[in-house]
Amino acid sequence: MDPCANVDRIWRRLGRFGRYQVVQLLITLVTIWSAAFSLMSSVFTGHKPVVQCAPIENSTYLNTSDVTRNVRVEYKECVVVMYRNVTNGTTLRQEIPCPAGYQYDIPRDRSLVTEFDLVCDDGSLAEVSQMLTMAGMGLGAVLSSVISDRYGRKVVQVGAHIGIFLAGLGVAFAPNYTVLIILRFISGALQQALAVVGAVIAMEWVPEESRFICEVLGLLFWTTGVVLVTPIAYLMRDNTWRELQIALTLCSSYSLIQYWIQDESVRWLLMNGKTKEAEQILRRAAKWNKVNFDDVISTDAVHANSLDTISRELEGTEMSKEHIQEVGHVENSGSVKSHRDDNGFTVERYSVITIFRNKYILKNSVIMWFTWLTDSLTYFGLTLTATTLAGNRFLNYFLSGAVEYVACFLEYNMMKRIGRRSITIIFHATSAIALLIATLVHSFGGVESSMTTTSLVFTLIGKMAITGSFSTIFLFTPELYPTNLRNVGIGMSSAFARLGGMLSPFAGTLAKQASWAPAAIFTCMCFLVTVAVTNLPETRGVELPSTIGELEEWHKKQTTKKKTNA
Repeated sequence: MDPCANVDRIWRRLGRFGRYQVVQLLITLVTIWSAAFSLMSSVFTGHKPVVQCAPIENSTYLNTSDVTRNVRVEYKECVVVMYRNVTNGTTLRQEIPCPAGYQYDIPRDRSLVTEFDLVCDDGSLAEVSQMLTMAGMGLGAVLSSVISDRYGRKVVQVGAHIGIFLAGLGVAFAPNYTVLIILRFISGALQQALAVVGAVIAMEWVPEESRFICEVLGLLFWTTGVVLVTPIAYLMRDNTWRELQIALTLCSSYSLIQYWIQDESVRWLLMNGKTKEAEQILRRAAKWNKVNFDDVISTDAVHANSLDTISRELEGTEMSKEHIQEVGHVENSGSVKSHRDDNGFTVERYSVITIFRNKYILKNSVIMWFTWLTDSLTYFGLTLTATTLAGNRFLNYFLSGAVEYVACFLEYNMMKRIGRRSITIIFHATSAIALLIATLVHSFGGVESSMTTTSLVFTLIGKMAITGSFSTIFLFTPELYPTNLRNVGIGMSSAFARLGGMLSPFAGTLAKQASWAPAAIFTCMCFLVTVAVTNLPETRGVELPSTIGELEEWHKKQTTKKKTNA
């Protein structure tokens, strides 16, 4: 019997979206708002205003031996230019780096950039802050995935959510820039833990045919979280950046009670031999959904109330050591470990090394790593290089976020009709073509308003498509790994995405030298992904693999099918 079919059958008998599953999904999905607020808050708390050197009031900056009327001072963004008339009729020009500090077009407490003077020579520190946030996200993706596969989804998600709440408050009260970037690094790690584990646990609450709905809902909640930052920031535009940070952080306050209202993943519990805990949760779910518990777990191959049998099948305890070695589960290899729990079940433990020891997993992983890097670099890089609307920064950000709703609509309708691999290919091809057109129009179309609008439209299309692909691979990636390697797989992929995020701030710097270059790079990378993804197996309609043996068997069937069709 297919081990995952048992779990999927349980969810079907409970009702694919019964009252219990809906409540648990909402508890998980609402945390996405916390993740979005944590990451996007810097758009407004770190706003870069117009800057100019402050007027020189201290006369010591002028040569007191000169007659001050012979000195003309010009204030620029980062320097004060002094023109001094000398006795022989010539003029001496001298540049001084803002000796009296800076003045801004907004009060100093409206932005952390103005409060800590992160401009001019220190302007790169703002980019360093973004890089460290992304670095933290990469670390969090790897560590949280390993921990959650070993100790459970719930403890990691709830712990990360509480951590984001505390780190967010810490940022609001940071006394200096050093403390702030340390907390941003920690917040980035926790944000990614919340996002990665949340994506996995949401998928494990439903049967195979409903997984895509959870992914689309995840994108919908993420987009809503991104968009909601705008009205909050607008209503608090006259408040300090610290007050805005507190307001956005308060969204995470419900994390303090989350532990008592959220349940552990039943699939993870059964895979790790924790049948008693799984039975308690399923009994509660049956009661909530008004379904008889015995009817829920009874199947043709499993007697009523036989969760122990389900768990044994999930763990493959009937396989001999020789059979384990045949399918690549070599004991004491360092990549696959196992132990027997209190019930005598063998629980297989995988690690990052497992990825490099299995050719199927390694091939899939390398392709997905490059895909995640491309999507992250393109998604965040477009913010720095896209043609902006003249005027209101709140409107600009709102439109940039709102276009992602189109991706939600398209992804949902495509998921119902075609496979994950095909959707990933279509979205990347669309993004590549749209960004190519935007680059050509921007570079050769001139400065006419119609050309600017055309470039903007295609840039937004490119962002919409890359948003859809980013969401799709959140579903596609974990489906390529066995259960106890699933979070490690998506965590490693997400770490590569953070590498792309760390590089994205430099897209703006590159654009100053060659405005066409960033979008050209994004275009080439998207085209490469379009070709590479064709080598991945299709996961639509396939039960989640529980062991490496099942994964290898699945790949062999896919290969045989391709040869037959050829």
